[in-house]
Amino acid sequence: MSQVLTAVAPEIAPEPTASSFEHREAEQLLIEEARRRQRRRQRAIAAVVSSIIAAAGVAWAVADGATSPRPRPITGQPVSLTAFPICLASHLHVSLSGQAQGAAGTIYYTLKLLNNGPECTVAPVVARGFNTTSSSYAGPWSRYYVASKTKTVLTTGRAAYVPLGIGETANWPTSLCRAASVNAIRVALAGNHSLIGAVVLRTTVCTVTKSMHTQSASLSPSGV
Repeated sequence: MSQVLTAVAPEIAPEPTASSFEHREAEQLLIEEARRRQRRRQRAIAAVVSSIIAAAGVAWAVADGATSPRPRPITGQPVSLTAFPICLASHLHVSLSGQAQGAAGTIYYTLKLLNNGPECTVAPVVARGFNTTSSSYAGPWSRYYVASKTKTVLTTGRAAYVPLGIGETANWPTSLCRAASVNAIRVALAGNHSLIGAVVLRTTVCTVTKSMHTQSASLSPSGV
């Protein structure tokens, strides 16, 4: 018997349809979106880690600077006068120096401040009329005028000089002055009115208007 050969037609792959293309495109879009999300997460994590590292570096620098301060550069300039503490009222002794001088309706006296304490900077001082018989003040504390921007530093045993001007009470109307007689002038630090002391001085002061004023301290009795 002869063998009969039957021709077998080759299998032909089915042509892709439109739905299959749409499915693949959707899968590709999902893959790309997932990749983008992963990259965003990686960038966010990297930013958080960088912030933590930076914060840790600042904290370490602050802590290291607190325990090991950087030395200040050494220059040839003299030390700043602000490095000296303010003279305490209890370390100063006040008295009158020289003779009174009159000018333009004001009589000027010179207050001498002797430093009995350590080296210090003279703070502004003010004055106020005082009656020793009644232990009472007359009028307000004086005004203070800055005549020089240079700070006056006193070593132990050295004195500074402060001009004290007392205006003649006749220069003001009675209603704005209301003059009162005093037999002493009390001197204090301008900031907190910490009392330095008193000087014997018979004069008249206004009790309404500030008729007295002081100026910057100087190492010279002439105020220069």
